Amino acid sequence: MLKINVIEEIRRVFGDKCLEDIAGYLENVLIKKPQKEDIEKCLLLKKIFSNPTRISILSLLAQTPLPVCAIVAILGRDQTLISHNLTALKEMGIIHEQRVKKYKIYSLNKEKIRELFENICSFLNLSKDK
Repeated sequence: MLKINVIEEIRRVFGDKCLEDIAGYLENVLIKKPQKEDIEKCLLLKKIFSNPTRISILSLLAQTPLPVCAIVAILGRDQTLISHNLTALKEMGIIHEQRVKKYKIYSLNKEKIRELFENICSFLNLSKDK
């Protein structure tokens, strides 16, 4: 991935005037411009956790796989709302669906969630040793 020289980018956009006081601070600083695919991965986190129903579903599925009827009963929400959110979570790859006779049993895709958080930590340059 191509790294950008920060001083050169500032100079290109604003000229030298902006650099008068900060050029020393930014000397030899090279950075990577955020890529669209990395930003999309981060936005997936928002899609998952910005909805209270989805968070509640994930909390239940983190404990054990459950059928829709159990999720509806426990959360006391409309079955259509629960099904809609389960479908969204399934499309995001956050949950798995398994058919047992006439029921669909949902479980958390812990590996996908772990991967999502690892990608975000990597994107933000957060590591355990920092």
